[in-house]
Amino acid sequence: MIETRRLTSEEFKQLITEAPETETVNLRRILGNEAYVFFDIHALDHFGLFSDGRPIYMVALTQMNGHKELWTVVNSDVREQFSLFKHCKRTLKHWLDKYKEIYATMDKMNPKNIAWTKRLGFRVIEETDQTILFKIGG
Repeated sequence: MIETRRLTSEEFKQLITEAPETETVNLRRILGNEAYVFFDIHALDHFGLFSDGRPIYMVALTQMNGHKELWTVVNSDVREQFSLFKHCKRTLKHWLDKYKEIYATMDKMNPKNIAWTKRLGFRVIEETDQTILFKIGG
């Protein structure tokens, strides 16, 4: 059964522990061990997606560097890819209706994440040797 709601601190720790390092490297580098507190206090919105009680996804929207920035973490071995995509698209539409444009910055280390981000409708607006800046809306 798929459930959508905010993660507790313990559920967030479980997600971060189980997720592949490519999913958490930026989170750990930028926010360190205070990521949950940061999202809980400073996010414009955030939620988690659960499968049979297991946290499989977290998405947060923050205000950073003068624009809305999307943060995500996907757990390992997620079998509910279609449900995950459907929830992501629905959330993005809601946030775009409200905020008009959203950015996402990621390292180039994971081609699957890049493909997923493009599939969600983000387009590349800036690229360096190590990172890609995406934008949707606007």
